[in-house]
Amino acid sequence: MVILFPTPEARLVRRAEKLISVAHADRRHQVTISRGDGEPVDAWERFVEQFEDSDSIRVIHITRHDVLLNWCSPTSGLAS
Repeated sequence: MVILFPTPEARLVRRAEKLISVAHADRRHQVTISRGDGEPVDAWERFVEQFEDSDSIRVIHITRHDVLLNWCSPTSGLAS
């Protein structure tokens, strides 16, 4: 039997989805995400690039390994 473990990219995406989900539930439209110690730098950079390519999400670099994601409310068009 082979047990498949999630890739670093998959773990990073899952962690970000949880943070974004909590922010959405709390009616916040921003979240800070940091690269974990065990996450490869190249996986982190590809992850951030995906958000930077989005027209609906603003990426603010805090440090090399920390970003603030900010998005607009679909109902008001305003960030909170």
